[in-house]
Amino acid sequence: MKAILKKSAGKGLSLGEVPVPKIGPNEVLIRVRAAGICGTDAHIYDWNAWAQERIKPPLVVGHEFAGEIVELGSQVRGYAKGETVSAEGHITCGHCVLCKTGQAHICRDVSIIGVDREGCFAEFIAMPASNLWKIPPEVPIEWAAIHDPLGNAFHTVLTADIPGRKVMILGAGPIGLMAIGIARASGAARVIATETNPFRRELATKMGAHQVLDPSHEDVAKAVAEATDGLGVDVACVMSGHPDAIHQALRSVRNGGRVQLLGLPSKEVSIDLANDVIFKGITIYGVIGRRMYDTWQQMSESLRAGLIDLAPVITHRIPFEQFEKGFAAMASGDTGKVILVMENR
Repeated sequence: MKAILKKSAGKGLSLGEVPVPKIGPNEVLIRVRAAGICGTDAHIYDWNAWAQERIKPPLVVGHEFAGEIVELGSQVRGYAKGETVSAEGHITCGHCVLCKTGQAHICRDVSIIGVDREGCFAEFIAMPASNLWKIPPEVPIEWAAIHDPLGNAFHTVLTADIPGRKVMILGAGPIGLMAIGIARASGAARVIATETNPFRRELATKMGAHQVLDPSHEDVAKAVAEATDGLGVDVACVMSGHPDAIHQALRSVRNGGRVQLLGLPSKEVSIDLANDVIFKGITIYGVIGRRMYDTWQQMSESLRAGLIDLAPVITHRIPFEQFEKGFAAMASGDTGKVILVMENR
């Protein structure tokens, strides 16, 4: 089968041929129909310091996808050939204390598709049946393919108290854009977004942000104070890993407020714990992945109910074999979500 590979150490990816995966008794084989390019994939493409430490070539990359089941393992129940599914890409041990107490998303023995094991940028992928999520027919395949990042956005926003609150989304990349829509759908009284890229600021408005600030030219803390009668926002969701975004969130959230941290800094970030955290009495929540599987249930039902429109987020659809165009578009910054489409499959 055709697959997008990190064949060896160094920058870039290549299109190659690899064997179709063989499935075990508790696995299914899925024909991939659409896949999303993530920032993690871009790191692997660029071969940055994180990728050099984590990735062991050769490897099929990619971890956001949807497709149809073509083969079932002998022990698989509850699924049928032809069904459209997405899947949780974090494969956990299933038996540790964290997995057994509803915290599998922070299992210490996790294996991630496209990072630690073969990924989804291929014609087929094998997945444990326990990680599958059925996609209803009314959900477009391209939306199904980005349930992974959408789940990150749901996890970030909905682990805070949103109805009637003033919410700040720092960073309007694809997940930040999704978070804006989720906050609006969840009853936020006001949603303030920050983003340096003008293309993405426009998308933030389309996703429902009441106010969009450019942190490279505006005093964010001052603008937030003016918009909140000097109090500050109730919830700040940090979708960017830039240190400035983290500092802006801590200074813009009200006393007793909550800061949700999803974006990953590239290095250690120094913060004023006394003045920005302790004396303000704020709560900081670290977000990793999706809660298995209540986050999946939340986003599935929200999409079925039509509460969120993901159309503005998806700005590029690229044929699978032309993946280089997708990575180039991402590098430009003038994108929302980039989808690789498996044409004629």
